[in-house]
Amino acid sequence: MREFAPRPAALLLPLVTAAWLTFPGPALAADPVVWRTDYNAARKEAIEKGQSLCVVIGTDNCFYCRKLEGGPLKDAVVNAHLATNFIPLKLDANKAPDLAKALKVQLYPTIVLAGSDGKIHAFIEGYVEADKLNDAMKKTAPAAATPEWMARDLDLANKAAAAGEYPRAVSLLKGVYREAADKPAGQKAKLALAEIEHLAAKRLTRARELDQSGLTQDALDALADTVKTFAGTQAAIDATALVTSISAHPDTREKLRVRAARDLLASARQEFRTSKFYDCLQKCEQLAATYADLPEAKEANAIAADIKGSPERLAVASDQMTERTAAMYTALAEAWAGKGQVLEAITNYEKVVKLCPNTRQGDAAQAQLTKLRAGAIGSPVGLQKP
Repeated sequence: MREFAPRPAALLLPLVTAAWLTFPGPALAADPVVWRTDYNAARKEAIEKGQSLCVVIGTDNCFYCRKLEGGPLKDAVVNAHLATNFIPLKLDANKAPDLAKALKVQLYPTIVLAGSDGKIHAFIEGYVEADKLNDAMKKTAPAAATPEWMARDLDLANKAAAAGEYPRAVSLLKGVYREAADKPAGQKAKLALAEIEHLAAKRLTRARELDQSGLTQDALDALADTVKTFAGTQAAIDATALVTSISAHPDTREKLRVRAARDLLASARQEFRTSKFYDCLQKCEQLAATYADLPEAKEANAIAADIKGSPERLAVASDQMTERTAAMYTALAEAWAGKGQVLEAITNYEKVVKLCPNTRQGDAAQAQLTKLRAGAIGSPVGLQKP
């Protein structure tokens, strides 16, 4: 009697035309494990389910085959492995001599543990005790029972989670768990999902604490971050519902309105300090029109009056407005030129030259005008070829 040894380079035979039957025995009916008896069907099932294959090869008159059936193959732990991680198959070597020869079976019984891809992970010759068989199954099942795509997706999910790309990780992990919930790969996916869910739940808890402390805007910001960062988790779903709930309160809407006015005023102040007077005036006008009942509008009106009452500041604002207008005309000219409407493009470049003479924008527009006019000679300006 010989010990088992792995044969990583060996492969099971491909599907064949004949079905090989199991060697009979009275103990089979009492087996809690559903033993397959058709090689083709078992191979196909292993491929479809991505599970390992356990092939027990023996003969009807083999003493140690009967001993294996009555002992190790009845062991509760071995049975649990067979039921969870393997497609169990029993074959009679006398009825399948070609298979026994192809697998180089020399002793009976022989147990072959193989992956769904047909790769042999363990080749156990002769009778083996339950503990050694269990060890071989433990080593075989994780490597052979997980389909290649699941292993790949688990690896990609782990890398995505490590990089903080939780939505991608969640999507991959859910796909693995959906297909293999009760298998090792599915359990790994479940554990990884639980870890991501825990991180998301911590963010959600923090957002709730901010809301309870009266920091409504901070709470909404934290909730929005949770939804974006942990899309696909239950915490993200709960965060979305909480945003809707918080925003529905009249008091909350007013707080958000005040916060928006303050932010707009802060931006106007910054632009005033940096001499961006045109942008500052735009924001002051928005504050006066939208938040007239708030103190921020009063301050905005004062800032606007300060700019308009100063010829120097107003001149800067006018120049900034002119630059913006010229930039818009330039974009419009480029859009018309792109459509082949040369006349319209020329008209808008001329406006730029008038608005900004002797400036970088004006010089660039003049250069474009020269090109367009040169290209238009000999053809009706503004017309497109059919």
